[in-house]
Parts: sequence; structure tokens; C-alpha cells
Amino acid sequence: MHEVILNRCRRFFGYIMGFLLFYAPFEGFARLFRILYLPARRYSFHEPCFRIPLHYLLEGRMDLAGPVSLTGIALLALSAFLLGPLFCGKLCPAGALTEYLSYLVPRKLKIDWSRHVPITTLRYGFFIGFLAAVLVGIDEHCSYCNFAVFDNLIGVIRYGRLPYYSFSLLVNFLVWFVILGIFSMGGRGYCNFFCPVGAMNNLLYVLRRRIPFLPRMKVNQDKCVGCGRCVRVCSMRTMKLKEQKVVIDPWRCNLCQDCQAVCPQKAISYRKEGNSHGMP
Repeated sequence: MHEVILNRCRRFFGYIMGFLLFYAPFEGFARLFRILYLPARRYSFHEPCFRIPLHYLLEGRMDLAGPVSLTGIALLALSAFLLGPLFCGKLCPAGALTEYLSYLVPRKLKIDWSRHVPITTLRYGFFIGFLAAVLVGIDEHCSYCNFAVFDNLIGVIRYGRLPYYSFSLLVNFLVWFVILGIFSMGGRGYCNFFCPVGAMNNLLYVLRRRIPFLPRMKVNQDKCVGCGRCVRVCSMRTMKLKEQKVVIDPWRCNLCQDCQAVCPQKAISYRKEGNSHGMP
């Protein structure tokens, strides 16, 4: 129980830090790097956007992304490669909001998408489509951005009035917050299906898994008793029982480490390659 509470506290304060770094009125990340670039310009929530550079990279126009955005995507990619998708599991407040609010919805009313559709296939299919769209002239990454919707929700609290919502953002809110959010098992349906930043992070995480000195979530199959506690707490629905042993899907794991905290046998750990048995 002590480990569970400690991990939840770490995650909660991490999401608070993510809010302070990326959302108005704080926008700490942009403010910090604007000191080095053009501090006189107005700060913008969109300035440190991680999605825009992914399009500009394919178009060969990275200079249009802006120094703050370029710095952000470089740091994000480096951290994902060296440590894994910790941004998703420890910093992203948009994903955390729906995850935490989903705890208020009775389990019987929530959909476990992992039982009905191949989440990993759909996730990377959408990611490929997101990247390919710009090559055919489609540049609509802002129209379905859950970060933008979340930022507008913060605006409601700050100014006490409803912001302008396009039809696409209204649909986005319905999908992100309701269907794939609070009424999804784990509350992270949008993260699983539609977030290109999360897909990029996991892709880098998987590609470097054979490098021995880099850490990764592991399951010691000799210790695992198949109790299923980790499966029930996994917000990304990446854990599953196979022949009464747990396996992790690294293509979607966001390193929240809730599974590690609840495991009574201490069979799950985040450590370097080569230090575990029966790694999936």
C-alpha cells in the first residue's frame, strides 16, 4: 500500500509540474526558453507544441516550427529514447485529467477497448496517417488536438466564459473527454488511439530496447503468480495475462508504473536490459 500511495503522489505532482510547464497562465517551458530566444514576444500555448514539428520535419521546413517548439521536440525525443515515454505517464496533464476523472465512473459503465479492437495496430495506423497527411496537403493537426481543447477548458476557468469552439474541436471534446476518456477503462483511450506524441515516444522506446544500459519495464516471470492486479490498474490497458503470466505491450506502455506499485510479488520493475527473466 505504501508503494501505491507513493507512486500516485509522484504522478500527481508530475502532472501539476506538466500543467505549470505547458499551460497558461504559467507556460514555464516557453518562458524559460524565450529568455534565450525572443523574450519580447507574447507567450503562446502553441509555441512548445510537439506535434507541429513532426509535420514540418517531413516537409523539410523545420525552421517554421520555431525555436521553442524545436527545443521541445528534441528534448522529448531524447528523453523518450533514453528513459522511455515518461512524459505521457508522468507529465501530460491532458491525459491525466481523463484518467483521474474516469475513476468517478462505475467500472460497469466503461468500455475496455482492448477487448474489442486491436489498439496497437490502430494507434500506429493513425500515426502513419498523421505523418502522411501533410504529404498530400492535409494540415489539420490542431483540429483534433486534445491539448488545445484542454487549454480552452482552462480558459473557461480563468475568464468565466466559454471560448470559441469549431465543430472539429467540439467533436474532439466529445471523443477525447467522454467516449475515449471518462467512459473508457483507464481513461486513456485518446492517448491509445489518437496521440501522435505518445506514439512517437513509444516507437523510440521500442526501437532502443536492445541497448543494454537503457532501462525498461520488465516482468520477472519466475516471480509472477498471475494475480491480475497489474492488469486491472493499467490505464493504457497494456498488461494482459498469457498462460497465467503477465506480459506488457511496450508499444503502448506509458511508464506510469502503477503496475509495479501494486504487484504483491515485486515481479515488475523498471530497470536495465539483461537483469530479468522471461521478459516479453
